[in-house]
Amino acid sequence: MKQESLGKEIIRLALPATVENIFQTLVGFVDTLLIAQLGLVAVTTVGLANTILNVYLAVYIALGVGATALIARSIGAGDRESLTFHVRQALVLSVGVGLLFGLLSLVFGR
Repeated sequence: MKQESLGKEIIRLALPATVENIFQTLVGFVDTLLIAQLGLVAVTTVGLANTILNVYLAVYIALGVGATALIARSIGAGDRESLTFHVRQALVLSVGVGLLFGLLSLVFGR
């Protein structure tokens, strides 16, 4: 693969994620503008809630990156047994973490 075509391929793959990230930022900005109409306490509350959500999101992103690497390696090696194992483990782990986060949110949320 030529260097130029590699660069184009990376841009082609990264563009949807970049656009999604821009839209996510815009949604957060508009949310803050709307919440600001309710006062400083409301803005602070939303900021605190977003911090908790960002921790949840970071954990899921880390799980996804790790699972993707292991699954891709299994596919590349043609190891169907390892592939099945990693897919099952990723699903079990993500459901388990989701249940844990849900339980924590119910117990400590108002």
